Amino acid sequence: MSEIFEIVDIVLPVFVIIGIGYWLGTIGFISSEANSFLSRLVYYVAGPALLFRSAQQSSLSDSIGPVGLFAVAVVSLVLAFGVYFFSARAGPSRRGVLAQGASRSNMVFVGLPIVVNAFGDEALGPAAVLIGFMVVVYNLLAVMLLTLPHKADDRGLRSLWGRTFLEIVRNPLIIGSGAGILCSAAGIGLPVSVDRSLDMVGRIAMPLALLSVGAGLDFGRLRTDLGLSAVMCFIKLVVYPGLVCGCLVLCGISGVELKSTVLIIAAPTAVVSCIMARELKGDEQLAAAIVIGTTVASLVTISGWLVFFRFGL
Repeated sequence: MSEIFEIVDIVLPVFVIIGIGYWLGTIGFISSEANSFLSRLVYYVAGPALLFRSAQQSSLSDSIGPVGLFAVAVVSLVLAFGVYFFSARAGPSRRGVLAQGASRSNMVFVGLPIVVNAFGDEALGPAAVLIGFMVVVYNLLAVMLLTLPHKADDRGLRSLWGRTFLEIVRNPLIIGSGAGILCSAAGIGLPVSVDRSLDMVGRIAMPLALLSVGAGLDFGRLRTDLGLSAVMCFIKLVVYPGLVCGCLVLCGISGVELKSTVLIIAAPTAVVSCIMARELKGDEQLAAAIVIGTTVASLVTISGWLVFFRFGL
């Protein structure tokens, strides 16, 4: 019974803060403009500071390594294009949205808080390496999935890939993780004052991220696509992390590296998938329904993964 209470202590605080964010959003305390500011603050400032410091203080040997990263990327690609292939009847505006919704995890805003609650700050370094790598994979995958149904002309497609490349190069999460990895590999330390400053800024990332996730929930968007969202919830929260877990075990990866990777992948669909859908002629309503559905359902499924790790792996 004590193990069950430990799992509750890991998961419940994360979703309590999401619930507080939702409540503050419904009463207007966090307006849409304020929520946009919170999201940008985490994405451009606090999140990169957290990832940089975590990667800089960790040993690269503690991460899942190139083989593990490659395995996660391959599973993500196979799953995404599998959903894309089997949803041919959904129509051009929904097909890519379904594939992206099944394979794009909210790694920073939800995954990181769960991992830290479960394994402590020592899991942040390996998580930073995974996040820096998967942000690139997810961005490239999103462009492919959302443009394929519309058969963009060559000039438009070249322009789109160019913009995507620039977004990846300038992505603050990638810059933070990448810079931290380079400092770790080179053995570059930080002055105490700089380290403490980064620590203070990074500590606000997770609570603000969770408040932002909660404030952005709109359950009205879930009603019109409830059945389809339920299917995507199962694929995103159970099938996807299950395939990743199986592949990593086959690669000989175990311990905290395995468990933290699976938990990050088991996070709900990223909110940015709605933005990508809107920009690339996808069904934004369906994208929002998947985000909301997976966010709510992940309370149960993440608890299930923790139970599995505690008693079955």
